[in-house]
Amino acid sequence: MTIKSFLICNSDGLPFYSKKIDPNFEDYDSHLFSGWISAISIIGKKLFHEEIATLSFGINNKASIVILPREFFGFDKVIFFVFLIENEIDHKKLRQLCTNILIEAKGYLKTVPLQSDERFKIKIDKVVDSMKDSFL
Repeated sequence: MTIKSFLICNSDGLPFYSKKIDPNFEDYDSHLFSGWISAISIIGKKLFHEEIATLSFGINNKASIVILPREFFGFDKVIFFVFLIENEIDHKKLRQLCTNILIEAKGYLKTVPLQSDERFKIKIDKVVDSMKDSFL
């Protein structure tokens, strides 16, 4: 599994964090991408009564967007952890990364606005960097 890029956004389409892990990966607008993830989530809930999990691209499904939603009980918020991946998907490693981020930054994720909070970005960078070897 190779994570090319990583995004954290809420169910309203507001991006909190975006990191391009592979420097050769194509740039994208995190606001536009977050809005798209939010729209797909709404459609998935309405049509299939399910949260979105994986969108695969290509004939052999070699490229995927994996979305792991996390609810904050009592706060009426859903946070999406979005991974752009090549090759096989290791859901266990992705869930572990999400859990580590939640433990480290839970207080920040409950507050708004996060997009301008540099402390939040630094905390997430540390978690992602500490686990980088396991998913590159």
